[in-house]
Amino acid sequence: MKLTEGGHMRLVIWAIGSVALLIASTASAQNMEIQSLIDRFDTARLQHDSATLTKTLAADYEEISPVGEVDDRQKVLGFYAPELKRTAPAMTSEPLVIRSRGDVAIITTRKSFAIPGGPVRSVRVRYVAERAAGKWLLVSAQYTPIPPAKAG
Repeated sequence: MKLTEGGHMRLVIWAIGSVALLIASTASAQNMEIQSLIDRFDTARLQHDSATLTKTLAADYEEISPVGEVDDRQKVLGFYAPELKRTAPAMTSEPLVIRSRGDVAIITTRKSFAIPGGPVRSVRVRYVAERAAGKWLLVSAQYTPIPPAKAG
């Protein structure tokens, strides 16, 4: 079989397209895994499900609160102990922005919640996740308050 110059070009374009589809498919599957990790984390926190949190947080997990406190994994797990469960305010989230580089991902979102009898508050959340032994775990989370808009 003899390929013409145009045939070679079509073959190259087909090969590049196939590789691009494979990369996009892999990135999409990875983003779904990361989305699932964040969903699992948020649900476990709301339900004070310490068993799920234990499986979701890396051994060296660190969290920075909206007031700048740094909590290690044990302190975070203690905060979500089942006996400390209380009703959480309703919360909305913007879609996640996921940027992954191999086995590390940085995820950002904005979460807003209304404190009963108070104003709506928003925080920018940045998560860092790492894949180890084929499993994604959260390494850190940082909650940065967003000041309310000034009345103008």
